[in-house]
Amino acid sequence: MDPRLALIAMSTPSVVLRYAAAFFFVVVAVASAYALFKAAKALERVDKVLADVDEQGIPLMQKAGSTLDGVNANLGNVDEITRDVAGITDKLDSMANAVERAVGAPARKAAAFGAGVQGAVSSFMRRDKRAGTPPSGSPYTASPAAPTPPTADRAAGGADAPERAAEPEPAAAPAPEPADEVVTPPNDPPANEA
Repeated sequence: MDPRLALIAMSTPSVVLRYAAAFFFVVVAVASAYALFKAAKALERVDKVLADVDEQGIPLMQKAGSTLDGVNANLGNVDEITRDVAGITDKLDSMANAVERAVGAPARKAAAFGAGVQGAVSSFMRRDKRAGTPPSGSPYTASPAAPTPPTADRAAGGADAPERAAEPEPAAAPAPEPADEVVTPPNDPPANEA
């Protein structure tokens, strides 16, 4: 073989490798340039967004701060209102307690007085009923009261016989002692002395 051909045959792979390496580096350089171009576009958008945030964010934060100041002022007003309402409820409670004390004691006294009057009237009415029936052996009756004979129902064992048998006989009031003085009935008012 020809030494030139041998030299060419031996140098071909190194030349091919050099061309392949050069082509690879060119492709890598183009891809890197494209990636850097895209990164620059993305950074440009980020820079624009940050500029917008800087322009609009600060006024927005100032508005939020003034809104919070207004909310805090209104919360202070709500605190005052709740304190006022609590004071009013305390005053209403003390006023209700005072009214209860002022009206309750006389009302209890009036109720007790009414109960006493009712008891006195019922006692007087019982005494008046007993006084309407003269007791046996009284000087106001012509003869002593004779025991009543059993009725036909009681003797025959009628339907109302147990009820009548269960009723207690009225107790006889003690006979008043005869006196020389004039006794006034209890329902007449006493005479005024002049």
